[in-house]
Amino acid sequence: MKNEGDESPAEILERFQAMSRGRKIVLVVFVIWAIQAIPKWTAAIVGDGETSAKIMRMFVTPRA
Repeated sequence: MKNEGDESPAEILERFQAMSRGRKIVLVVFVIWAIQAIPKWTAAIVGDGETSAKIMRMFVTPRA
């Protein structure tokens, strides 16, 4: 009996291709959201307020 983590990349691709279009869209949106959210969570957990402020300054230039 196979465990859930024992799938080869070919099997994962086959399962993805078998998904309906709607499920693929939901999965892709979730993955994009997770990629954006995880760094923010780690900065909020690890850092004080300064770390998240530094990260924000990388993307948003403060107006003087």
